[in-house]
This record gives sequence, structure tokens and C-alpha cells, in this order.
Amino acid sequence: MEDKVTLTEALSELAGYGPAFWCGVAAAIAVFAAEVILCKKGILFGGAERKIALAKKKGHMFTARRVSVRFRDREPEDTRTNRVYIANYEYTVGGMRRTKQVVSTSLKPPLTITLYYVSSPKRVFSEYDVGKNPLQILLYIVPVLAAYAVATVLGFRP
Repeated sequence: MEDKVTLTEALSELAGYGPAFWCGVAAAIAVFAAEVILCKKGILFGGAERKIALAKKKGHMFTARRVSVRFRDREPEDTRTNRVYIANYEYTVGGMRRTKQVVSTSLKPPLTITLYYVSSPKRVFSEYDVGKNPLQILLYIVPVLAAYAVATVLGFRP
């Protein structure tokens, strides 16, 4: 008994899903392409870059010095390329000494970094914080939902 499927059998099975399914796939591709274009233009999830530009324009930037760094190995154990670095930086603004924690997954954080703030020096951010938005998972979920909605409206039943 042979349980393997040949490539031609797999393609003929996919072709049998009908036009409603393929319209849903096309909708998912179109939605994902639109999301990529909007992200590249800074319309979606481009707030951090705009915040950095605004802080630079206002002159709200300063240098912080690293006071400590530690790391945690991820799976598999004991590989230098799979570490999470956690560095504490110290800075002084308005006579107040404060600290900022920065997490880096690629390289050991530098000795000094530039920190920014828009309105209050209590809420500083760095370039390491750019792009860390948990809502970015929606970039993958929305096209799937669009495909499901289009295919369902056109009569596809799994």
C-alpha cells in the first residue's frame, strides 16, 4: 500500500478546490502586499521612526553609558549566537540620574547609546526599541482572515 502522493496528484488536488478558494488566496496575497507597502512607507508601524525624528528635531537626545550587561543563553544551550543581552544604561537629565534597560538579541550592546524622549525625560527610548510592537503579528493574521472571508463569501466550504 503506497501512501505517498506524487506532485501531479497534489497539483490536481489543489486545482480541485475551485475558484472561491483561489480568490481567497489572491485576496490574502493582495492584503499582505498592501501591508508590506504601507510598512515600507512608514504608515503602518512607523511611529517609532517618527518619534526619533521628532525628538531629534526638538533636541531631546543625549548619550547614556552602559553600567552593566548580562546575558541569557537560549536554546540550544551554550551557543554565543543565540544569546539575549540585557544591558543597563545610566544617564543624567535635569540633574536627575536615571537608568534605562535595553535588550538586544543580536550583538552585545555598545558602551554608549543615544537615548531620545519626546515630551518627558522619564519616558526615554532608544533605537533598540524601534520595531518592537506586539501588534505586528496582525501583519500575518489579517491576510489569513481576508482569505477566509473572501472564500466564504464566494461559497467555499472546507
